[in-house]
Amino acid sequence: MLARTQCRITCFTSGICWCQPARKMSQTFDIAILGGGCAGLSLARELANLSYSKRVIIIEPRTVYEHDRTWCFWADAQHGLSELVSKKWSHWRFSSQNQKVVHTGVGSSYQQIRSSDFYQACLEIISTRQNIELRQGLYAKTVSISDNQVSIETDKGLFTADLIIDTRPRQAHDDAAMLWQVFSGAEVETEAPCFEPFTAGLMENMKSEPRGLKFTYVLPATTNQALIQTTRFSPTKLSPTQLDDEFQADLDGLVQCPVTVKRWERGCLPMGQIKRRATFSSKVIPAGQAAGVLRPSSGYGFLRIQAWARASASELVKDSPPLAKPFGSRLERTMDATFLAAMLQSPHSAADWFIGIAKCLNGDEFGQFMSDSPTLKSWLKVVCALPKTEFVHALFKVTSQFDKKYYQATK
Repeated sequence: MLARTQCRITCFTSGICWCQPARKMSQTFDIAILGGGCAGLSLARELANLSYSKRVIIIEPRTVYEHDRTWCFWADAQHGLSELVSKKWSHWRFSSQNQKVVHTGVGSSYQQIRSSDFYQACLEIISTRQNIELRQGLYAKTVSISDNQVSIETDKGLFTADLIIDTRPRQAHDDAAMLWQVFSGAEVETEAPCFEPFTAGLMENMKSEPRGLKFTYVLPATTNQALIQTTRFSPTKLSPTQLDDEFQADLDGLVQCPVTVKRWERGCLPMGQIKRRATFSSKVIPAGQAAGVLRPSSGYGFLRIQAWARASASELVKDSPPLAKPFGSRLERTMDATFLAAMLQSPHSAADWFIGIAKCLNGDEFGQFMSDSPTLKSWLKVVCALPKTEFVHALFKVTSQFDKKYYQATK
């Protein structure tokens, strides 16, 4: 058998390709990771960093890794992925029709990682381990269990493994979430300076509408380059392209000079998942979005994925399979569910509530609150800033039969 080597081919038009020399491919592995996206590559990277010795395969449908998204989060100046950060903002802003709040981070900043940089870093680390294989252009069709092994039927043959980590996104049905975070936007470049490069517009021009809260997300890279997205928290699942006209109108309102669209970025994220993909065996572990990794009230999930990958890799190295566990504290999950229920029953008030939360916290407190590490003091501030009647009613609904499916899924 030829020694396993990989070479990286970088092309500005086609992204990052990874190829292997021709050799006899094994079909049997100790671990199969279904999906080579953020969660799958994060786990494989952590296993490589820990010198995991058993055989691992990553089954990924795409043939090329491209810059298809960005991930943002609050963090200190130095952390495990700080070398991949492409932009930091020390200020971030919230605004509605008649109010504006600007935060300044002292100990932390709002940070961005481009997917192309993340993919490349993961693939380079994975390629140093001969026991970890990435198979691109491979579609996992069905998964079955027999004789204490798991079989994966793909479009290019059958694979077997002792354990499967399934990071593939679930098929999103209309009733799979309490709300949907739908967004359509693009990276743009303007002919004239239009943006404040040190201030991120997290929730700009918020409007409370019957169709759900609407706002604009503005991440300026320079004075004439930015990622701009129109976002809506919708009670019904929408195609992101349905927001294209609204995005164009928002872009026209922000930019009064010729503009070039460099790259589109669209998505539809579940907020408060009601149904989980069934884990029919301890040998098939759901992960990523399918396991509820996204923060219900915000859609943030990158740091949660990294924490899950580190913890899971540590367990696997000890021959202890990771289990799909809830993310965040029970208090946080209950509060998030209550907040979503309140937005469902009072969509006309959502903008005022977000402004109220922004006003009651300083920059570092807000970053901690959004990063699953709020203090009790921050929680009390948020509770005091929100209207009591609506939220007591929402809490009752969350714990009642009406929202029982979601509440039990968060336990």
